Amino acid sequence: LMKMGRDLISPTITQLKNDLKSGLKLGLEDFWRKIEEKGTPLIESIENDESHKLVTFIVKADNDTRNVVIITALANQDDVISENVCEKIENTNIFYKSFKVLNGTLTIYTISKNNSLRFTRFYENIMINAKTLSPDPFNPKRFVQRYRREGRHFKIEYSVLEMPNGKTRSWSVLNESVPAGDLKQEDFYSNILKMTRRIWIYTPPNYNTNRERYHFLVIFDGKAFLDFTQPPIIFDNLIDKKKIPPVVAIFIHNYAGFQRGKDLNCYPLFADFVAKELLPWAQEKYYITSEANKSVLVGSSSGGLGAAFIGYKYPEIFGKVLAQSGFFGWTPGNPWFQQVLKFYGKYFVRWWTPDDEQIKENWLTEQYLKTEKLSLKFYINVGNLETRTKLQVGYFRDMLKKKGYEFYFTEYAGGHEYIAWRAHLPFGLIYLIGI
Repeated sequence: LMKMGRDLISPTITQLKNDLKSGLKLGLEDFWRKIEEKGTPLIESIENDESHKLVTFIVKADNDTRNVVIITALANQDDVISENVCEKIENTNIFYKSFKVLNGTLTIYTISKNNSLRFTRFYENIMINAKTLSPDPFNPKRFVQRYRREGRHFKIEYSVLEMPNGKTRSWSVLNESVPAGDLKQEDFYSNILKMTRRIWIYTPPNYNTNRERYHFLVIFDGKAFLDFTQPPIIFDNLIDKKKIPPVVAIFIHNYAGFQRGKDLNCYPLFADFVAKELLPWAQEKYYITSEANKSVLVGSSSGGLGAAFIGYKYPEIFGKVLAQSGFFGWTPGNPWFQQVLKFYGKYFVRWWTPDDEQIKENWLTEQYLKTEKLSLKFYINVGNLETRTKLQVGYFRDMLKKKGYEFYFTEYAGGHEYIAWRAHLPFGLIYLIGI
Protein backbone atom coordinates (compact mmCIF):
# COMPACT_ATOMS: atom_id res chain seq x y z
CA LEU A 1 0.00 0.00 0.00
CA MET A 2 1.28 3.44 -0.85
CA LYS A 3 1.78 5.37 2.35
CA MET A 4 1.56 9.00 3.27
CA GLY A 5 4.73 11.02 3.57
CA ARG A 6 3.62 12.48 6.89
CA ASP A 7 6.65 11.11 8.75
CA LEU A 8 8.94 12.20 5.91
CA ILE A 9 9.71 15.86 5.27
CA SER A 10 10.83 17.26 1.94
CA PRO A 11 14.42 18.57 2.16
CA THR A 12 13.35 21.49 -0.06
CA ILE A 13 10.54 22.44 2.34
CA THR A 14 12.87 22.03 5.36
CA GLN A 15 15.45 24.32 3.73
CA LEU A 16 12.79 26.93 2.94
CA LYS A 17 11.44 26.89 6.52
CA ASN A 18 14.99 27.34 7.86
CA ASP A 19 15.65 30.22 5.45
CA LEU A 20 12.43 31.95 6.48
CA LYS A 21 13.16 31.44 10.19
CA SER A 22 16.61 32.98 9.80
CA GLY A 23 15.01 36.05 8.20
CA LEU A 24 16.17 35.53 4.62
CA LYS A 25 13.80 37.88 2.79
CA LEU A 26 14.75 36.47 -0.59
CA GLY A 27 13.91 32.95 0.58
CA LEU A 28 10.30 33.02 -0.63
CA GLU A 29 11.01 34.74 -3.96
CA ASP A 30 13.93 32.41 -4.58
CA PHE A 31 11.73 29.39 -3.78
CA TRP A 32 9.03 30.33 -6.32
CA ARG A 33 11.67 31.12 -8.95
CA LYS A 34 13.10 27.60 -8.51
CA ILE A 35 9.62 26.05 -8.63
CA GLU A 36 8.89 27.83 -11.92
CA GLU A 37 12.19 26.56 -13.33
CA LYS A 38 12.03 22.95 -12.09
CA GLY A 39 8.27 22.37 -12.12
CA THR A 40 6.16 20.39 -9.69
CA PRO A 41 5.58 18.14 -7.92
CA LEU A 42 9.00 17.86 -6.29
CA ILE A 43 10.38 14.32 -6.50
CA GLU A 44 13.09 13.61 -3.92
CA SER A 45 15.00 10.53 -2.77
CA ILE A 46 14.17 8.76 0.48
CA GLU A 47 17.11 7.55 2.56
CA ASN A 48 17.50 3.74 2.58
CA ASP A 49 14.54 3.26 0.22
CA GLU A 50 15.30 2.48 -3.43
CA SER A 51 11.67 1.59 -4.29
CA HIS A 52 9.95 4.88 -3.41
CA LYS A 53 10.40 8.62 -3.76
CA LEU A 54 9.00 11.48 -1.71
CA VAL A 55 6.57 13.43 -3.90
CA THR A 56 5.63 16.92 -2.69
CA PHE A 57 2.86 18.96 -4.30
CA ILE A 58 3.34 22.74 -4.06
CA VAL A 59 0.44 25.18 -4.45
CA LYS A 60 0.62 28.98 -4.61
CA ALA A 61 -2.23 30.46 -2.57
CA ASP A 62 -4.39 33.36 -3.70
CA ASN A 63 -5.43 36.12 -1.27
CA ASP A 64 -8.72 34.33 -0.54
CA THR A 65 -7.35 30.75 -0.29
CA ARG A 66 -8.64 29.15 2.93
CA ASN A 67 -7.60 25.57 2.20
CA VAL A 68 -6.07 23.42 -0.54
CA VAL A 69 -6.81 19.76 -1.30
CA ILE A 70 -4.77 17.66 -3.75
CA ILE A 71 -7.36 15.47 -5.47
CA THR A 72 -5.25 12.36 -5.99
CA ALA A 73 -5.40 8.61 -5.48
CA LEU A 74 -2.08 8.60 -3.65
CA ALA A 75 -3.61 8.50 -0.16
CA ASN A 76 -6.69 6.30 -0.46
CA GLN A 77 -8.78 6.54 -3.61
CA ASP A 78 -11.67 4.48 -2.29
CA ASP A 79 -12.41 6.42 0.85
CA VAL A 80 -11.76 9.80 2.39
CA ILE A 81 -10.02 12.94 1.16
CA SER A 82 -8.94 14.02 4.67
CA GLU A 83 -5.44 12.65 3.95
CA ASN A 84 -5.17 14.94 0.90
CA VAL A 85 -5.47 18.32 2.67
CA CYS A 86 -2.37 20.51 2.31
CA GLU A 87 -0.39 22.16 5.08
CA LYS A 88 0.34 25.90 4.91
CA ILE A 89 3.74 27.37 5.71
CA GLU A 90 3.03 30.19 8.14
CA ASN A 91 3.30 33.76 6.82
CA THR A 92 3.73 32.57 3.22
CA ASN A 93 1.54 31.84 0.20
CA ILE A 94 2.75 28.20 0.11
CA PHE A 95 0.57 25.13 0.64
CA TYR A 96 2.21 21.71 0.32
CA LYS A 97 1.49 18.00 0.70
CA SER A 98 3.94 15.07 0.59
CA PHE A 99 3.35 11.42 -0.28
CA LYS A 100 5.64 8.40 -0.32
CA VAL A 101 5.20 7.06 -3.87
CA LEU A 102 6.28 3.82 -5.53
CA ASN A 103 8.65 4.15 -8.50
CA GLY A 104 6.89 3.57 -11.82
CA THR A 105 3.62 5.12 -10.63
CA LEU A 106 1.45 6.75 -13.29
CA THR A 107 -1.52 8.70 -11.94
CA ILE A 108 -3.44 11.96 -12.26
CA TYR A 109 -4.17 14.77 -9.82
CA THR A 110 -5.83 18.16 -9.68
CA ILE A 111 -5.81 21.03 -7.19
CA SER A 112 -8.87 22.22 -5.28
CA LYS A 113 -8.62 25.62 -3.60
CA ASN A 114 -11.32 26.42 -1.04
CA ASN A 115 -12.68 22.89 -1.07
CA SER A 116 -16.00 22.48 0.74
CA LEU A 117 -14.51 19.52 2.66
CA ARG A 118 -17.99 17.99 2.43
CA PHE A 119 -18.60 14.53 0.99
CA THR A 120 -15.33 13.10 2.14
CA ARG A 121 -15.49 10.18 -0.33
CA PHE A 122 -13.18 10.77 -3.27
CA TYR A 123 -15.59 10.96 -6.23
CA GLU A 124 -18.41 12.71 -4.36
CA ASN A 125 -15.94 15.40 -3.39
CA ILE A 126 -14.85 15.88 -7.01
CA MET A 127 -18.45 16.33 -8.14
CA ILE A 128 -19.48 18.85 -5.50
CA ASN A 129 -16.22 20.82 -5.86
CA ALA A 130 -15.85 20.67 -9.65
CA LYS A 131 -15.73 24.48 -9.95
CA THR A 132 -12.80 24.72 -7.53
CA LEU A 133 -10.56 22.34 -9.51
CA SER A 134 -7.61 23.39 -11.65
CA PRO A 135 -4.51 21.62 -12.96
CA ASP A 136 -1.04 22.24 -11.57
CA PRO A 137 0.30 25.39 -13.32
CA PHE A 138 3.90 24.19 -12.82
CA ASN A 139 3.34 20.81 -14.53
CA PRO A 140 2.79 20.84 -18.33
CA LYS A 141 1.60 17.19 -18.56
CA ARG A 142 -2.22 17.09 -18.77
CA PHE A 143 -5.00 14.50 -19.00
CA VAL A 144 -8.61 15.62 -19.59
CA GLN A 145 -11.50 13.49 -18.41
CA ARG A 146 -15.26 14.01 -18.66
CA TYR A 147 -17.83 12.87 -16.11
CA ARG A 148 -21.60 12.69 -16.17
CA ARG A 149 -23.51 12.61 -12.92
CA GLU A 150 -27.26 12.99 -12.39
CA GLY A 151 -27.65 14.60 -15.81
CA ARG A 152 -24.83 17.10 -15.27
CA HIS A 153 -21.63 17.06 -17.32
CA PHE A 154 -18.20 17.80 -15.88
CA LYS A 155 -14.90 18.21 -17.71
CA ILE A 156 -11.87 18.05 -15.44
CA GLU A 157 -8.36 18.88 -16.59
CA TYR A 158 -5.91 16.84 -14.54
CA SER A 159 -2.15 17.03 -14.24
CA VAL A 160 -0.11 13.86 -14.72
CA LEU A 161 2.35 12.40 -12.22
CA GLU A 162 4.73 10.09 -14.05
CA MET A 163 7.32 8.52 -11.76
CA PRO A 164 10.68 7.14 -12.95
CA ASN A 165 11.14 3.43 -13.83
CA GLY A 166 7.66 3.03 -15.37
CA LYS A 167 6.80 0.56 -18.13
CA THR A 168 7.09 1.88 -21.66
CA ARG A 169 4.10 4.06 -22.56
CA SER A 170 5.05 4.66 -26.18
CA TRP A 171 2.31 2.35 -27.57
CA SER A 172 -0.30 5.10 -27.13
CA VAL A 173 1.82 7.82 -28.77
CA LEU A 174 0.78 8.80 -32.28
CA ASN A 175 3.50 8.04 -34.82
CA GLU A 176 2.87 9.69 -38.20
CA SER A 177 5.00 7.09 -39.98
CA VAL A 178 2.78 4.20 -38.79
CA PRO A 179 -0.12 3.27 -41.13
CA ALA A 180 -3.46 4.13 -39.51
CA GLY A 181 -6.59 2.00 -39.35
CA ASP A 182 -10.09 3.30 -39.94
CA LEU A 183 -12.81 4.13 -37.40
CA LYS A 184 -16.50 4.24 -38.38
CA GLN A 185 -19.51 5.17 -36.25
CA GLU A 186 -22.91 3.46 -36.55
CA ASP A 187 -26.21 3.41 -34.68
CA PHE A 188 -27.31 -0.18 -34.11
CA TYR A 189 -30.89 -1.04 -33.13
CA SER A 190 -31.18 -3.98 -30.72
CA ASN A 191 -34.40 -6.00 -30.65
CA ILE A 192 -33.20 -7.66 -27.45
CA LEU A 193 -32.54 -4.38 -25.59
CA LYS A 194 -35.32 -2.50 -27.44
CA MET A 195 -33.07 0.48 -27.99
CA THR A 196 -30.51 1.96 -30.36
CA ARG A 197 -26.87 1.67 -29.42
CA ARG A 198 -24.04 3.76 -30.79
CA ILE A 199 -21.06 1.67 -31.83
CA TRP A 200 -17.70 2.37 -33.45
CA ILE A 201 -15.86 -0.13 -35.66
CA TYR A 202 -12.08 -0.11 -36.01
CA THR A 203 -10.61 -1.84 -39.06
CA PRO A 204 -6.83 -2.19 -39.42
CA PRO A 205 -4.61 -0.67 -42.12
CA ASN A 206 -4.88 -2.54 -45.44
CA TYR A 207 -8.14 -4.23 -44.36
CA ASN A 208 -9.05 -6.85 -47.00
CA THR A 209 -10.68 -10.26 -47.48
CA ASN A 210 -7.75 -11.96 -49.24
CA ARG A 211 -6.32 -13.37 -46.02
CA GLU A 212 -7.37 -15.36 -42.96
CA ARG A 213 -10.24 -13.87 -40.97
CA TYR A 214 -9.35 -11.11 -38.53
CA HIS A 215 -9.06 -11.41 -34.77
CA PHE A 216 -12.02 -9.67 -33.14
CA LEU A 217 -12.35 -7.45 -30.06
CA VAL A 218 -15.49 -6.20 -28.31
CA ILE A 219 -14.78 -3.20 -26.08
CA PHE A 220 -17.18 -1.76 -23.49
CA ASP A 221 -17.58 1.90 -22.44
CA GLY A 222 -16.83 2.62 -26.09
CA LYS A 223 -17.03 6.43 -26.07
CA ALA A 224 -14.94 6.86 -22.93
CA PHE A 225 -12.50 4.19 -24.08
CA LEU A 226 -11.96 5.96 -27.40
CA ASP A 227 -11.63 9.39 -25.77
CA PHE A 228 -9.29 8.51 -22.91
CA THR A 229 -7.45 5.32 -23.96
CA GLN A 230 -6.76 6.05 -27.66
CA PRO A 231 -7.04 2.39 -28.73
CA PRO A 232 -6.82 3.00 -32.51
CA ILE A 233 -3.33 4.47 -31.97
CA ILE A 234 -2.41 1.51 -29.73
CA PHE A 235 -3.74 -1.01 -32.28
CA ASP A 236 -1.91 0.72 -35.16
CA ASN A 237 1.40 0.71 -33.26
CA LEU A 238 1.12 -2.90 -32.05
CA ILE A 239 0.14 -4.14 -35.53
CA ASP A 240 2.94 -2.15 -37.18
CA LYS A 241 5.57 -3.64 -34.83
CA LYS A 242 4.05 -7.13 -35.33
CA LYS A 243 3.25 -7.48 -31.62
CA ILE A 244 -0.35 -8.50 -32.39
CA PRO A 245 -2.09 -9.62 -35.61
CA PRO A 246 -4.38 -7.13 -37.40
CA VAL A 247 -7.68 -6.85 -35.50
CA VAL A 248 -11.22 -5.61 -36.04
CA ALA A 249 -12.70 -4.01 -32.91
CA ILE A 250 -16.22 -2.93 -32.00
CA PHE A 251 -16.65 -0.31 -29.28
CA ILE A 252 -20.08 -0.27 -27.63
CA HIS A 253 -21.34 2.93 -26.02
CA ASN A 254 -22.68 2.19 -22.53
CA TYR A 255 -23.66 5.79 -21.77
CA ALA A 256 -23.32 6.64 -18.08
CA GLY A 257 -24.90 6.28 -14.67
CA PHE A 258 -27.82 3.89 -14.33
CA GLN A 259 -27.80 2.71 -17.97
CA ARG A 260 -24.16 1.72 -17.68
CA GLY A 261 -24.87 -0.01 -14.37
CA LYS A 262 -27.67 -1.94 -16.02
CA ASP A 263 -25.58 -3.08 -19.01
CA LEU A 264 -22.31 -4.04 -17.43
CA ASN A 265 -23.23 -5.46 -14.03
CA CYS A 266 -23.83 -9.05 -15.18
CA TYR A 267 -26.99 -8.33 -17.20
CA PRO A 268 -27.96 -11.41 -19.29
CA LEU A 269 -29.91 -9.38 -21.87
CA PHE A 270 -26.86 -7.24 -22.59
CA ALA A 271 -24.76 -10.41 -22.93
CA ASP A 272 -27.38 -11.81 -25.33
CA PHE A 273 -27.32 -8.58 -27.36
CA VAL A 274 -23.52 -8.85 -27.78
CA ALA A 275 -23.48 -12.59 -28.60
CA LYS A 276 -26.73 -13.04 -30.55
CA GLU A 277 -27.22 -9.71 -32.34
CA LEU A 278 -24.05 -7.65 -32.55
CA LEU A 279 -21.67 -10.52 -33.31
CA PRO A 280 -23.75 -12.10 -36.15
CA TRP A 281 -24.16 -8.62 -37.69
CA ALA A 282 -20.40 -8.00 -37.43
CA GLN A 283 -19.58 -11.42 -38.92
CA GLU A 284 -21.82 -10.68 -41.89
CA LYS A 285 -20.46 -7.19 -42.45
CA TYR A 286 -16.76 -7.66 -41.61
CA TYR A 287 -14.22 -10.36 -42.37
CA ILE A 288 -13.82 -11.49 -38.76
CA THR A 289 -13.12 -14.80 -37.09
CA SER A 290 -15.70 -17.14 -35.60
CA GLU A 291 -12.98 -18.82 -33.51
CA ALA A 292 -13.38 -18.21 -29.78
CA ASN A 293 -9.63 -18.20 -29.13
CA LYS A 294 -9.27 -15.21 -31.49
CA SER A 295 -12.19 -13.25 -29.97
CA VAL A 296 -11.53 -10.97 -26.99
CA LEU A 297 -13.85 -9.11 -24.59
CA VAL A 298 -12.24 -5.92 -23.23
CA GLY A 299 -13.36 -3.67 -20.39
CA SER A 300 -12.28 -1.71 -17.34
CA SER A 301 -14.04 -1.26 -13.98
CA SER A 302 -17.69 -2.31 -14.56
CA GLY A 303 -16.64 -3.00 -18.17
CA GLY A 304 -14.14 -5.55 -16.83
CA LEU A 305 -16.92 -7.22 -14.84
CA GLY A 306 -19.15 -7.20 -17.95
CA ALA A 307 -16.37 -8.76 -20.06
CA ALA A 308 -15.86 -11.58 -17.53
CA PHE A 309 -19.64 -12.15 -17.30
CA ILE A 310 -20.16 -12.40 -21.07
CA GLY A 311 -17.16 -14.75 -21.25
CA TYR A 312 -18.81 -16.84 -18.52
CA LYS A 313 -22.10 -16.98 -20.45
CA TYR A 314 -20.65 -17.47 -23.93
CA PRO A 315 -17.20 -19.15 -23.70
CA GLU A 316 -17.85 -20.94 -27.00
CA ILE A 317 -17.99 -17.52 -28.72
CA PHE A 318 -15.50 -15.41 -26.75
CA GLY A 319 -12.44 -17.28 -25.51
CA LYS A 320 -10.45 -14.41 -24.05
CA VAL A 321 -11.14 -11.73 -21.43
CA LEU A 322 -9.11 -8.57 -20.79
CA ALA A 323 -10.43 -7.03 -17.56
CA GLN A 324 -8.67 -3.99 -16.09
CA SER A 325 -9.57 -3.04 -12.49
CA GLY A 326 -12.71 -5.19 -12.80
CA PHE A 327 -15.61 -4.38 -10.47
CA PHE A 328 -15.70 -8.00 -9.28
CA GLY A 329 -17.13 -7.05 -5.89
CA TRP A 330 -20.56 -6.49 -7.50
CA THR A 331 -23.56 -8.42 -6.22
CA PRO A 332 -27.32 -8.01 -6.87
CA GLY A 333 -27.63 -6.90 -3.22
CA ASN A 334 -25.18 -4.02 -3.74
CA PRO A 335 -26.89 -0.82 -2.37
CA TRP A 336 -26.00 1.30 -5.43
CA PHE A 337 -27.31 -1.44 -7.71
CA GLN A 338 -30.57 -1.49 -5.75
CA GLN A 339 -30.88 2.22 -6.61
CA VAL A 340 -30.45 1.28 -10.29
CA LEU A 341 -33.36 -1.14 -9.90
CA LYS A 342 -35.60 1.55 -8.41
CA PHE A 343 -34.71 3.87 -11.27
CA TYR A 344 -35.56 1.30 -13.97
CA GLY A 345 -38.53 -0.29 -12.22
CA LYS A 346 -40.48 -2.63 -14.48
CA TYR A 347 -37.99 -2.23 -17.37
CA PHE A 348 -35.35 -4.25 -15.54
CA VAL A 349 -35.51 -8.03 -15.95
CA ARG A 350 -34.74 -9.49 -12.53
CA TRP A 351 -32.87 -12.63 -13.47
CA TRP A 352 -31.34 -13.45 -10.07
CA THR A 353 -32.78 -15.22 -7.04
CA PRO A 354 -33.30 -13.88 -3.50
CA ASP A 355 -30.36 -16.12 -2.54
CA ASP A 356 -28.14 -14.19 -4.97
CA GLU A 357 -28.99 -10.97 -3.13
CA GLN A 358 -27.66 -12.57 0.06
CA ILE A 359 -24.17 -12.92 -1.46
CA LYS A 360 -22.44 -9.95 0.15
CA GLU A 361 -19.69 -9.51 -2.46
CA ASN A 362 -18.04 -11.04 -5.53
CA TRP A 363 -21.17 -12.61 -7.08
CA LEU A 364 -19.55 -13.47 -10.44
CA THR A 365 -16.46 -14.99 -8.80
CA GLU A 366 -18.78 -17.26 -6.80
CA GLN A 367 -20.50 -18.37 -10.04
CA TYR A 368 -17.14 -19.24 -11.61
CA LEU A 369 -16.21 -21.22 -8.48
CA LYS A 370 -19.43 -23.28 -8.73
CA THR A 371 -19.00 -24.01 -12.46
CA GLU A 372 -16.77 -26.47 -14.30
CA LYS A 373 -13.68 -24.76 -15.74
CA LEU A 374 -14.56 -22.99 -19.01
CA SER A 375 -12.41 -22.57 -22.15
CA LEU A 376 -11.31 -19.04 -21.27
CA LYS A 377 -7.99 -17.22 -20.99
CA PHE A 378 -7.68 -14.04 -18.88
CA TYR A 379 -5.53 -10.94 -18.54
CA ILE A 380 -6.47 -9.09 -15.34
CA ASN A 381 -4.87 -6.21 -13.49
CA VAL A 382 -5.52 -3.72 -10.72
CA GLY A 383 -3.76 -0.63 -9.36
CA ASN A 384 -1.94 -0.72 -6.03
CA LEU A 385 -3.89 2.44 -5.07
CA GLU A 386 -7.31 0.77 -5.50
CA THR A 387 -7.93 -0.25 -1.91
CA ARG A 388 -11.24 -2.13 -2.24
CA THR A 389 -11.01 -3.15 -5.90
CA LYS A 390 -7.60 -4.70 -5.18
CA LEU A 391 -9.18 -7.18 -2.75
CA GLN A 392 -12.01 -8.04 -5.18
CA VAL A 393 -9.67 -8.57 -8.14
CA GLY A 394 -7.36 -10.58 -5.88
CA TYR A 395 -10.25 -12.90 -4.97
CA PHE A 396 -11.08 -13.34 -8.69
CA ARG A 397 -7.39 -14.09 -9.39
CA ASP A 398 -7.31 -16.69 -6.59
CA MET A 399 -10.39 -18.33 -8.14
CA LEU A 400 -8.68 -18.49 -11.56
CA LYS A 401 -5.65 -20.15 -9.96
CA LYS A 402 -7.76 -22.62 -7.98
CA LYS A 403 -9.81 -23.65 -11.03
CA GLY A 404 -6.71 -24.01 -13.23
CA TYR A 405 -7.41 -21.18 -15.70
CA GLU A 406 -4.67 -19.80 -17.94
CA PHE A 407 -4.25 -16.18 -16.87
CA TYR A 408 -1.85 -13.31 -16.32
CA PHE A 409 -2.27 -10.98 -13.35
CA THR A 410 -0.38 -7.78 -12.61
CA GLU A 411 -0.71 -5.14 -9.91
CA TYR A 412 0.40 -1.90 -11.53
CA ALA A 413 1.59 1.26 -9.79
CA GLY A 414 -1.43 3.55 -10.14
CA GLY A 415 -5.13 4.07 -9.50
CA HIS A 416 -8.58 3.35 -10.92
CA GLU A 417 -7.94 5.64 -13.86
CA TYR A 418 -8.04 5.65 -17.66
CA ILE A 419 -4.46 6.90 -17.83
CA ALA A 420 -3.32 3.64 -16.20
CA TRP A 421 -5.63 1.46 -18.32
CA ARG A 422 -4.27 3.15 -21.45
CA ALA A 423 -0.71 2.30 -20.38
CA HIS A 424 -1.49 -1.36 -19.65
CA LEU A 425 -3.98 -2.22 -22.43
CA PRO A 426 -1.15 -3.02 -24.92
CA PHE A 427 0.39 -5.59 -22.57
CA GLY A 428 -2.98 -7.30 -22.10
CA LEU A 429 -3.45 -7.56 -25.86
CA ILE A 430 0.09 -8.89 -26.38
CA TYR A 431 -0.50 -11.57 -23.72
CA LEU A 432 -3.87 -12.68 -25.10
CA ILE A 433 -3.35 -12.49 -28.88
CA GLY A 434 0.34 -11.62 -29.33
CA ILE A 435 2.25 -12.99 -32.29
